Amino acid sequence: MLTIVVALLGVAGLSSIPPLDRDEPDFAQPARQMLESGNFIDIRFQDAPLHEKPILTYWLQAGSAALFGGPEHNRIAAYRLPSVLAVWMAALLTYELALILFDGRVALSAAMLFASVPLVQSQAHQARADALLLAAMLGTIVPLARIYVSRASPGASHFTRSNVLFWGSLAAGILIKGPVVPALLSLTVVTLSLLERDWRWLKRLQPWWGVPLFLLVLLPWPVALLRSNGASFFVQAWQTDIFPKLVSVQESHGAPPLSYAVLAPLTLWPATLLLPSVVEFAWRRRRDMPIRFCLASILPGWLLFELAVTKLPHYVLPFVPMLAVLMAVCADRHAVRPPSRISSRVGVVLFVVVGLSIVGAIVAALMRLGTGFDGVTVVGIVILIASVIGVAVKTWPGRFERSVGAAALCGMLASLMIFGIVMPRLQRLWVADRAARVTESVTQPGLPALVVGYHEPSLVFLLGTRTRFVDVKGAVDALEAHQSSVAIVASTSASELVRLADARAVDLQEIARIEGIDPVHGRPIELGVWKSKSVSEVSARALALHVSRSVRR
Repeated sequence: MLTIVVALLGVAGLSSIPPLDRDEPDFAQPARQMLESGNFIDIRFQDAPLHEKPILTYWLQAGSAALFGGPEHNRIAAYRLPSVLAVWMAALLTYELALILFDGRVALSAAMLFASVPLVQSQAHQARADALLLAAMLGTIVPLARIYVSRASPGASHFTRSNVLFWGSLAAGILIKGPVVPALLSLTVVTLSLLERDWRWLKRLQPWWGVPLFLLVLLPWPVALLRSNGASFFVQAWQTDIFPKLVSVQESHGAPPLSYAVLAPLTLWPATLLLPSVVEFAWRRRRDMPIRFCLASILPGWLLFELAVTKLPHYVLPFVPMLAVLMAVCADRHAVRPPSRISSRVGVVLFVVVGLSIVGAIVAALMRLGTGFDGVTVVGIVILIASVIGVAVKTWPGRFERSVGAAALCGMLASLMIFGIVMPRLQRLWVADRAARVTESVTQPGLPALVVGYHEPSLVFLLGTRTRFVDVKGAVDALEAHQSSVAIVASTSASELVRLADARAVDLQEIARIEGIDPVHGRPIELGVWKSKSVSEVSARALALHVSRSVRR
């Protein structure tokens, strides 16, 4: 059942949502180039080395694209598939974690609640590293929970399979996103050991064979990279990606401390319903061993992210499974001791406010960026509103029986609505995809497309590795020399292009103009598709008619 739910949520919109600038093409395009070049050691975006993230995400995406990416490896869904599978693995590991700490009823509720969170599904629908990081993190947390709760019993041989998962996941986490998994895991281990005043329980991880296994998985790529390129990747990754995020704002993604706590009702929805109650519950039961383990795996890492200068909403993703487990057991234990009326009703109010805000954002997005409303969107919006209000009415008196399942159902409906119905219809947001479709229909085979004044990497994935980002002079030179036949030009550069082309007697024709919103900066943008007049006027008119119809669609 859990697998079916995750599959349905993951498939919705997987192939119909265009590549999302900027991070997604920065993973998918280098993976595609690995297949094109046969070089699976060096990470490059076109000709530029990409010294930010380690190799494993690119390998997994390249493997998926080799199987499902088509002959040109240009199907974005193939690059997203590893993220979907990672979320599925994370849901299964959430189930296993709750089963170790509590029981089967709590386990299924926790896994369903985790899978329903739109923040989780947002990472399942992107060809990025964060869903893979989440699976790797849980791959270390689950074995750690197993040895922690059974540390008083003798013997350790039955932990062998679990420890293989631990050491393999630790190595995979480093190969996905560097020090993130070791840092968060270390905080959890140190906190638990200090609380217990005992470090001996860690011996059950069997490091005498686990560390060699960890090194066997981890070292081949760094060694191969050092032999081919030296230490430049590691130095630049530290200097340009890891260290700056800790001490300075990167790419305008800064926020003050406690920002994650303030935004938790939004980022954790629909689990928001139980958020105030779980805080009360966890404080009351903080001395219970399973609760203590969950708190130790959440609070130190959360505090670290609150103190870091660079912040993004999905950075708290590794804590969502443990929060889901706490919420599931909290709702289950309420049959014995219900939460205070204040905490339960605050949770209901937050749940309704955030849920209706999501509905409002869906309506606004369809009106401003999309194709408007049709029967499917109207029915989906009505069902989502009714579900949110129905859950609120049921839980307002303090009855939390089956509240986790009801909240999870709301999250699933919202995720299906957002990713399966709404996002594919936001045509004004997908300016790069629309421009690429027009360009592909008119470009001459074998010649690269040119891009002037617009620098988003999705165009390279959509139009091919040979796509060239140039200035106005470079575009006119290439068009004059027949090194290219078509250019995508931002409106800010169009007048200069026309002036220089007229001065050089290069005959250009604007065959389409795409208006929309820049998805990265949120500003209006206008792109023109310009073609060298190497075809007859009759053909050009027929082509322009065809393109205008395509743009309207």
